[in-house]
Amino acid sequence: MSKYIEVYQDIKKKIENGEFKRGEELVSETKLSKQYSYSKDTIRKSLSLLEMNGYIQKIKGKNSKVLGHGRMKNTFLGSIQTSQELNQSQKYSIQNHIISLEKIPANTKLMEIFSINAPKMFYKVIRSRSIDGEHLEFDVFYFDQSLVPKLTKKIVEKSIYEYLENHLNLKISHSRREIFFRYATEEEKKYMDLKNFDMVAVIESVTYLSNGSVLQYGTTSYRPDKFSFISIAKRNK
Repeated sequence: MSKYIEVYQDIKKKIENGEFKRGEELVSETKLSKQYSYSKDTIRKSLSLLEMNGYIQKIKGKNSKVLGHGRMKNTFLGSIQTSQELNQSQKYSIQNHIISLEKIPANTKLMEIFSINAPKMFYKVIRSRSIDGEHLEFDVFYFDQSLVPKLTKKIVEKSIYEYLENHLNLKISHSRREIFFRYATEEEKKYMDLKNFDMVAVIESVTYLSNGSVLQYGTTSYRPDKFSFISIAKRNK
């Protein structure tokens, strides 16, 4: 293993397990060099990799600042999880913040996605998600009111899926997701901590019940430096 990778992984582990907390400063490059018994060039490579992966922020003339976590590598991509489950399984503090909850008539796009012929009413949910205090996600979701007759702000704040599965006894099967990048909307700029970014990573998803019916359509936007997608491709021969 390369020396700088060894240092990178050690500091990364200490950030992820909370030994180095968000907002704290790392010690100087000189002290890190002495601590690990490696050259300053090796330490600089390690810090550059930590910054590239979203764990620290290098500040000219000052010590590096801990950001608290790296990119949210497929935490929300590989499975359908609630914020409660993520809080329990990850070392993050995740909070939902409701921006609006309203009933709207189906437009042409919703009718096509949900495969309906006659107009229906839908719940439209707009919320942001903070992770360790930073607003890094922005959600816009639509639910067919005939499947979800009652949706309240309290439910949205706590866990929509917990309500759907445990109170409405809906059997959620899978979600089809498309990933793309675009310029941030004015709403996203307002409700997300985008820093200097003017673009967002977006996951557009359609969630299905076990009987094949569409339960939910929506988009989730992410700040680019906190988003990473990992895919494994298998070669069949």
